[in-house]
Amino acid sequence: MTSRRCLRITVLVLLTVLLGASLTFSDVNPFGFAGEEEEQLVDVSTAFSTSAAQPGETYTAAVKVSIVSPWHINSSKPYQDFLIPASLMFDTVAGATPHSVVYPDGDEAKLGKETMSVYHGDVTVFFDVTIDADAESGEYTIPVRFDCQPCDDKSCVAPRTKETALTFVVGEGGTPINEALFSGATTVTPAADANASGGAEADSELQRLIDEHGFWGYFLALGLAFVTGLVLSFSPCTYPMIPITVSIFAGQERSVGKGFIMSLFYVGSMAFVYGLMGLIVSLVGGVFGAWLASPPVVIGIVVVFVIFSLSMFGLYELQVPSALRQKLGTTKGGGGILGAIVLGIVAALVVSPCVGPFVAGILLYVATSGSPAVGFLVLFVFALGLGTLFVVIGTFSSAINSLPRSGEWMETVKKFFGFILLLMAIYFLRTLVSSELIAILFGLLLLAFGTFGGGLDRLSGEAGFFPRLKKFLGVISLIIGVYLFAGSLLTQGLILPPASEWLPASGGAGVEKAELVHWETNLEAGLARAKAEGKPVLIDTWATWCANCKVLEKKTFGNEGVAAEAKRFVPIKLQLETADSPVTIEFKERFGLKQYSLPTTLLLYPSGEVHRIMQGAVGPDEMIEEMRQVK
Repeated sequence: MTSRRCLRITVLVLLTVLLGASLTFSDVNPFGFAGEEEEQLVDVSTAFSTSAAQPGETYTAAVKVSIVSPWHINSSKPYQDFLIPASLMFDTVAGATPHSVVYPDGDEAKLGKETMSVYHGDVTVFFDVTIDADAESGEYTIPVRFDCQPCDDKSCVAPRTKETALTFVVGEGGTPINEALFSGATTVTPAADANASGGAEADSELQRLIDEHGFWGYFLALGLAFVTGLVLSFSPCTYPMIPITVSIFAGQERSVGKGFIMSLFYVGSMAFVYGLMGLIVSLVGGVFGAWLASPPVVIGIVVVFVIFSLSMFGLYELQVPSALRQKLGTTKGGGGILGAIVLGIVAALVVSPCVGPFVAGILLYVATSGSPAVGFLVLFVFALGLGTLFVVIGTFSSAINSLPRSGEWMETVKKFFGFILLLMAIYFLRTLVSSELIAILFGLLLLAFGTFGGGLDRLSGEAGFFPRLKKFLGVISLIIGVYLFAGSLLTQGLILPPASEWLPASGGAGVEKAELVHWETNLEAGLARAKAEGKPVLIDTWATWCANCKVLEKKTFGNEGVAAEAKRFVPIKLQLETADSPVTIEFKERFGLKQYSLPTTLLLYPSGEVHRIMQGAVGPDEMIEEMRQVK
């Protein structure tokens, strides 16, 4: 009896040891606590290209990212706007400046019907580190943060920041190290330069134009800048002042040669100041990027554009202070070349109400171009376009007589610039509101432009080119405006239910009626309703960053069979944006969830008891089968 008891005790001890060993060395947690596993989905480390760096030199460094299979992360440029890109950031330290981040190209992956740009396996992000010329010898450490969002084919975990550090030595006698890694380093180009403190890859509409068209992209960017400046020279704040300004800096009596030289110095100095503005904002582009990420700053920019636009519509007048205008107007003879240069600098600094908002908008564009040269050239060429009429009139005095006189057409141009400023306001507002609301605002703006711009005017047979052009542009604006405004109201269900729910089907060739799930967004209200009506509950969780949530919404809950089966449920959709939000914590505790992974779908009995918890993008057939088991 004693020997049997000893044998049993021995077996129990061995089983306990084996179980403990299995829990220690196994990669899978059998109890479903995914916290430790999630932390290891992405691992980052750093490497430096030399054993010792010399002051005043620039060296290449790298962040090595390892992603556990079958998981992946979004690339630095995901195709979908709602996805969170991979992003490398640094903390600044004295003596060394990290910059010029170069991300690898993403691989294409299919998620449902969506094509995505992702990283998987091992990827390397290269960047440069410039050592200050007066840096002291010793060891330096640069804190590094890598933002990413891990997903697999079915589910996504919350976006996370992996922290590490780059450590290197400043001193003499350095030799190359990690040569195998850095032999594949991509050459850093000015277009890829990033701000040292922000570290985010520069990305703007201007840069995309250059990236898409290569060398010709620069000509397109500069050409657009020149045309913008030339058009603005016809603005009501600039055009009437051209003859007066030319007579100030070039004098009333001037030869062709003198007029050309004086005009050239005037426009050249103005263009140089504008170019310096572009250069400065390009060098401190990270500051502008941080500002544009702040909602109060974006709202302030939008308000400024609206204020200037309303002045274009005649609600009030915004002008350069009269004292300054009188001082400039009393200048006699222009003071020669030096006087022309001074006037050009003043004209650039004291921008008119018509030109100022557009200059500000261009500065915001070039701020994130990542290239000081591009920033300088874009603003310089813009100013050349703005000053073209000054050169022509300053050179050929008789050209003044050929210019059209101010009149009704000038008021039309003024209102046109007002609409352009409102368009710029909507553009900057797009980062704060939904794309549906942006489409509605843009549609309303086009309807207003078409109505007040001549789209509804009745033309006579003797109407000239300008009235007919106004009519044409107005009609086009009305058509596009109606399409955007009415289409958004109907398809998004902002006033009525979505059109797909009430448009009648017209036989086999008509519009097929789609059955959608009508979600309850209040958990307590939904559960109370289910209990009162004796219905089972369907709970879907989502977040704005969750790509698989959108796949589940389109592929599964957009399926007719699933929508039909959901009619006997009380469907509840909850937004669980972050793992540490009170809503998420309470939800996990309530239903006994051990991990935060989206999408997570729950099926409950009418009593509130959980029937099934499904994680990931479950297919329509599997969802229907599970739903049918809940009575």
